[in-house]
Amino acid sequence: MSPPLKPDTDAWKAEVLSKIDPHRTAVLAIDLQTDFCSSDGALAALGSDITPCTGTAERIARFLPQVRGLVDTIAFFQLIYDVDEMSASQQERLLRDGKPFLCVPETPGSRLVINPAPGDLVFTKHRYSAFTNASFLQLLHDRSINTVVVTGVDTHICIEGTVRHGYDLGFRMVVLSDLVGTRKSELGRHETSLQLCERYFSVLVTSRIFLAALNQPRHACEWRLQSVAESE
Repeated sequence: MSPPLKPDTDAWKAEVLSKIDPHRTAVLAIDLQTDFCSSDGALAALGSDITPCTGTAERIARFLPQVRGLVDTIAFFQLIYDVDEMSASQQERLLRDGKPFLCVPETPGSRLVINPAPGDLVFTKHRYSAFTNASFLQLLHDRSINTVVVTGVDTHICIEGTVRHGYDLGFRMVVLSDLVGTRKSELGRHETSLQLCERYFSVLVTSRIFLAALNQPRHACEWRLQSVAESE
């Protein structure tokens, strides 16, 4: 008996990416904040090696000017641990001495390390998933957005939480593999999270492949994923 045929993953990705309408696409930059991405932040002060997060933020800063002219919606998200906005379970896990130590409201640690450009949107979230922000959900509805592209930190926490939530809500989720990251001690979880996202919840491609797809005519399989990957 012949073994079952394996699907052509590259062809499938090319097919899906060819369906993306830039006018109905949102690119998210999640939690690019001092406490996560800077040597001046809380995680670095605790001894975490956050250089992978810093590198991720730097790559996103180079990517955003390239994508701004191609999609209509770019949204930054700031995770803010406001005690008044926390659920009881969050308080049990996140509070130390009655207050959080990360992303405290109106502190330098909660600030973005990349300045949004005019026209970019900035949202606050108090949970891992970006889709927990009601104003963001309304914006997606108002703009008829059906594709959400995810970048930022941490891969296995807020990135994966957003991807899973968005997939369950019916959005086409795209993760840019070179534009998500986490601290050095968590890189194993980062890799596992990417594998889960690719297998179950999203299209996983590099930012270069995504940009190439946006720059091509909107016809299925008119460009080849493999040729772009080989040129990287």
